Amino acid sequence: MQSISFCLVLVIGFISHSISAQPIRQFDSLARHQQWVADLPAYVVAVISGGKVVYEKSIGVVNTRTRKPVNRFSDFHMASVSKPFAATAILQLCERGQLQLDSTLVSCLPGFSMKDQRYKTITLYHILTHSSGIPDVTDYEWEKPRTDDQSAMWYARSFTDSNLDFEPGTEFRYSNAAYDILAAVIQQKTGQTFEDYVKERILRPAGMLTSSFLLSDIARTNFTQPHRLDDSLMLSPGKIYPYNRIHAPSSTLHSNLSDMVAWAKLFLQQGTINGNSILNPATWKKMISPQRNVTDRYKVCLSWFETEIEGRKIYFHSGGDIGYRTFVGFCPAENAAVVLMGNNDLFDGAEAGFAFFKTLFTGKLAPLPLKPAQLELRKHILNAGLTKVKKAYTIMKTEKRLRYDTSAGGILELGGMLFERNHRVQATEVLEWGASLYPVDGSWYGHLGDIHAVWKQYGKAKIYYQKALILMTGDLKKQTEARLSELPADN
Repeated sequence: MQSISFCLVLVIGFISHSISAQPIRQFDSLARHQQWVADLPAYVVAVISGGKVVYEKSIGVVNTRTRKPVNRFSDFHMASVSKPFAATAILQLCERGQLQLDSTLVSCLPGFSMKDQRYKTITLYHILTHSSGIPDVTDYEWEKPRTDDQSAMWYARSFTDSNLDFEPGTEFRYSNAAYDILAAVIQQKTGQTFEDYVKERILRPAGMLTSSFLLSDIARTNFTQPHRLDDSLMLSPGKIYPYNRIHAPSSTLHSNLSDMVAWAKLFLQQGTINGNSILNPATWKKMISPQRNVTDRYKVCLSWFETEIEGRKIYFHSGGDIGYRTFVGFCPAENAAVVLMGNNDLFDGAEAGFAFFKTLFTGKLAPLPLKPAQLELRKHILNAGLTKVKKAYTIMKTEKRLRYDTSAGGILELGGMLFERNHRVQATEVLEWGASLYPVDGSWYGHLGDIHAVWKQYGKAKIYYQKALILMTGDLKKQTEARLSELPADN
């Protein structure tokens, strides 16, 4: 496969009185760099400042096979950016008195039950703050999706043999599954499917006329494809599309840059847009009020997360499924927001969004991340061999202006990519190369032992483990000794 050459399709910069030309140039540099770092086929970004779009850009193609340019109306799978829509729907029903945040899940959905009897204390508040204890999804079943109108009700009834991860309300643990149950709650209370309710009560009033939680509503004429590394380590349109109606509230929103800008403006305007009130101001304030610390950096609100950048509070949600990464964040104090989407899963959408906020607030280009070396080296290992990879790696390390992360982790990741795709010779060569670059680090031989054990080449695994033990100490040595002792005789 030929390497992908990206084309700049659309650049629109709007400069208002509140932002100078310099940050616009910085945004452009940042967007281009982020797209390059992650090898993104398509990347779209919008920045709002002072309530107005001050920067908007679309780069690349929706599909590397068709080469159709991406634009502001190209539809993306939004992944977990879907969750604030589900939370908004629940809060609307609370405003109308049909639900309460402290309502127990079982009182809203009598058919719901779990093996763990503590489920009876789960409330809607617990679900919205990821403190329900409901275990997360382990298999999204993208390969065999349900698409019928009873998908949500069926999914809610599928927990009868499940146990909770912890006592409801006592911990934070992100749960897509808990959010997915909200579709059944909404259907039970309104008689409408989750998708129809959100379209009628949120998307249309917000002016998001081409967005939908139903894949069947999305026109394929301007539709992005998810891209992943294929067996040859080249980016290509994915064979599996991330869609399943049982996971609608947590992941199945399809939208575009134009519509998501409207969503961001809605939250900058305290729940109102185009003269339509989606949430009343009191509910809006409650929705972005921190409820629990997640880390030193993040707090969880009612679906949104709070962080701080340059002394300003940012409310955000990022998304990630196979072949997609997304981000929406807003800063009420500055009347500012950032929206971005990309159609591969090789970057962190939240960190990308934070960099735009940092650039906006400081007027200076945020620090540019180094490109992981493995994303460049992957292009050579299978068609040109390790010699070419070593040459490219040396050039990367000796550049006057470093652009690549050439740390040991990149070589290990490249070996992992090859191992996952069963390129046994190349995976072994790359890890042995890593061992030669870091001769006092026994973990390289440990990894070589591990992959040969998986391949049932026990004799080779034993040799690698023995080499590793010469260099290892402490717990790592004990773990490797245990793995060596568990090896069966080589056939």
